Amino acid sequence: MYIQKKQQGFTLIELVVVIVILGILAVTAAPKFIDLSADADKAVLEAASGSLLSGAKLVYSKAIIQGVQNQELTDIDINGDGTTDVEIKYGYPSADRTKGIANALDLGEDWTYGDGSSGGRFLLTTSSLTGFSGITNNNLHITKTKCYLTYTAPTAVGVLPTVTYTTTGC
Repeated sequence: MYIQKKQQGFTLIELVVVIVILGILAVTAAPKFIDLSADADKAVLEAASGSLLSGAKLVYSKAIIQGVQNQELTDIDINGDGTTDVEIKYGYPSADRTKGIANALDLGEDWTYGDGSSGGRFLLTTSSLTGFSGITNNNLHITKTKCYLTYTAPTAVGVLPTVTYTTTGC
């Protein structure tokens, strides 16, 4: 004769309690293992590079209208008020941090920027990264981070400006 044993399992309440405990552990422990801030910083730089290139193309359009797109270095009036606003190099904004691309984009307090050490470059990072310690003799010192983008102005007629990323410290 075969006697069937009574099967026992977890009650619904016990299962719910275990799931709730696992959920609490996941919510408190997962952020310590998953750091998405580096991805967010990289995304900010990618968005900024799109803005840099779009702004540079708009300035180039204005340079064509004014007939100065082939000049090596000149200033143009962007907003039509009669004063020169942006320094351009072969039609695109120069990499000068006070007269070139920074002035074309009207960068505010959310960004930290400066000239590159080899000239002809413009470096940009978010202020939240605070990676710039200062600018001396047009050389930018990056001490705390390597999370920035570099805008390089064109070097000849028909050459486009470039944007490169340094994201090893994001």
